[in-house]
Amino acid sequence: MKIFKYAVIVLVVLMVLICSTRKAECLYSLRGGEELVYSAKFLHIIPFGNIVMKVKGPVRHEGIKVYLLTCEASTAKWISLFFKAEATLNSYVNMVKVYPYKFEQILKVAGKPDDIRRATYHRAQNIMEAEGKGKKKVPFDVRDPISAIHNLRTYELKEGLEIKQTVNNNQSNYVFNSKVTGKKRVGRFDCWVLDSKIRRENKSMYRSMDVVFYISDDAERLPVLIKARTKVGPMTLRLLRHRVKG
Repeated sequence: MKIFKYAVIVLVVLMVLICSTRKAECLYSLRGGEELVYSAKFLHIIPFGNIVMKVKGPVRHEGIKVYLLTCEASTAKWISLFFKAEATLNSYVNMVKVYPYKFEQILKVAGKPDDIRRATYHRAQNIMEAEGKGKKKVPFDVRDPISAIHNLRTYELKEGLEIKQTVNNNQSNYVFNSKVTGKKRVGRFDCWVLDSKIRRENKSMYRSMDVVFYISDDAERLPVLIKARTKVGPMTLRLLRHRVKG
């Protein structure tokens, strides 16, 4: 069952380890009521799970208006017969710059206690405070996993652009370097192709992943397709549905 446990973690990582730190023309702003639904496949053909991302709000967090970004990942029904797991990510973010104020990750595995982790970002001090684990120095423009993917959508992409990125997750900082290598048609979308390498800050190869992202070249900037090369084999996330309620 180790492969199933590893793949569940990959499901979450694939959707969240993205964060741009370059300044560029803003093309897209978050909208409350948005929903993106993805299917996840192992070895390109084996259905493994589903992911649903939402933008909720505006809601109030500590007296200010914010968006609540959510990401829910779950194993496919056939896998749940052997290994049932769910992961939920919640991020309270600035409505304009998408900087996170608070992040929480909840991992539920059948037969085990829930793994709940929360972090608060004190941006003025460049500090991330993990609940029950203390504080850690982080870059000013660091993002939590779920706010990072939405932040990527606010930036202009063009061929040859190299982006250096930083994400903080579970008290660890990840370096994510990517380069826009061209365009490709994916279904009904014309997409920019980003070849990316994700490495833990300590350069541990065990905590590394090569990923290719396909981002739609339109006003929506949708992550249409994500392909990851992992130590257990290739995994793919494909956009099934996008809608904005209300």
